[in-house]
Amino acid sequence: MLVRSDTDAALSVVSGDYQIVQPKEVLEFYRDLVNLYGYTLETSGALDGGRKVWALAKTGTSDAVGDDGVDRLAAYVLLATSCDKTLATTAAFTSVRVVCQNTLFFALEDIKTGRRPHVKVPHNLRFDADHVRRELGLLNQAWSGFIAKVRKMATYPMKPETASGYFGLLLGKTDTKPLSSRAEREQRTIMALFNSAPGQQLGTAKETLWGAVNAVTYYADHIRSGTDGNRLDSSWFGAGCALKDKAWAKASAMVA
Repeated sequence: MLVRSDTDAALSVVSGDYQIVQPKEVLEFYRDLVNLYGYTLETSGALDGGRKVWALAKTGTSDAVGDDGVDRLAAYVLLATSCDKTLATTAAFTSVRVVCQNTLFFALEDIKTGRRPHVKVPHNLRFDADHVRRELGLLNQAWSGFIAKVRKMATYPMKPETASGYFGLLLGKTDTKPLSSRAEREQRTIMALFNSAPGQQLGTAKETLWGAVNAVTYYADHIRSGTDGNRLDSSWFGAGCALKDKAWAKASAMVA
């Protein structure tokens, strides 16, 4: 039985080979990044009564999408783990769009078949912070590839009817399978965000593929609820994250 040391509240029942990652280890993961690269540990927190813990560091790397410099993206590093077997210890680079605080994970070759842009350590293995940092890779290389794709998306025209079809595909529509009633409601909501969400009137986003991607990320981050009501959990680790990954992969293929 795993319990919180401060309240003795039960967290989960686990087997003897379950490797616990303490919250202190999550924070210590960033020590070298802070000392060597000037990262700033910006925020940390817990979800579901402490069953998941996470920390987010700002790297200091940022770029503008367009020539006018208005639509800016900043790079962060996220590390999270769980004490209830619902999440492997997970590290990822994530971007934050400044104008609306949308988040989007990125990595090298992140649309390769079967690959997600995360480093995951299952809880039957010991967490090795140095190994995870090496596996995560070099920020500059990953960021350069990510921002290059974003700029292509920002010049890729996307009329409303095309955007609606793109959202339908993300939500499960096929030539032989229509959307469910719930998915149709989601499609309408995302379509409205494509036109009116924060930042959508910028030249880089208005009726562009980048705007369509951001309609999806805004929906997942700020509108859609998780299965347990926790939007942040869903957006980073659950169904919302999967929807954003799918939107990014589809858009990347379109500008490849």
